Amino acid sequence: MSQNRKIAFYLTVILLLGCIVQGELFWLEDLLENQILPEQNTQNSFEICRDTLELVWEELVWFPVPESSVNEQATVAFENSWMAERNYGGKRSHEGTDVMASIDQAGYYPVVSITDGAVEQIGWLEKGGYRIGIRSGNGNYYYYAHLASYVREWKAGDAVEAGDILGYMGDTGYGPEGTTGQFPVHLHLGVYVPLGADKEMAVNPYWMLKYLENSKLTYSY
Repeated sequence: MSQNRKIAFYLTVILLLGCIVQGELFWLEDLLENQILPEQNTQNSFEICRDTLELVWEELVWFPVPESSVNEQATVAFENSWMAERNYGGKRSHEGTDVMASIDQAGYYPVVSITDGAVEQIGWLEKGGYRIGIRSGNGNYYYYAHLASYVREWKAGDAVEAGDILGYMGDTGYGPEGTTGQFPVHLHLGVYVPLGADKEMAVNPYWMLKYLENSKLTYSY
């Protein structure tokens, strides 16, 4: 096993155990009940989940918000809000991590891709505002939401490299296109992994962001 794969394996074990302890993921039970995976023993199901998550760890490169080289006050913070209750549009669970801005100014903080991939979804969603979805080469989907604007006119299929600026952090969403100001400026990051022919499952980005905290680009803003 290569050194990178060993690291990915240990991080995946930490993710799985941490999530199970906190009741965040119900991998084995839900996958089998919803027929995302064929019926098989628990060990095989765990191995499939583990292998799927390892591919996520192996492709992570950069934290999604760079550091500022000119303003030491321009910081961000995040906490583990996985599956916290949300009520807009009906009661639901929070499938992601919010990276909060210390400077509550839309369009100020750049947002970069944390992986290589290609643009799959772009544009407005009522709950996500202006968002962009990047599909990695391993088939994982990275969802960046509530952007103030995009860095350019992205189109589906455009190639993206880790570290490329996607857009700028904002407060869009929770209404018709153009709605702003319903919540503080922040980035919502969601991560979804493929399981089965046409199924995806959300996983907790908090641990990925903790892993990437010391891997930040620096930009002048």
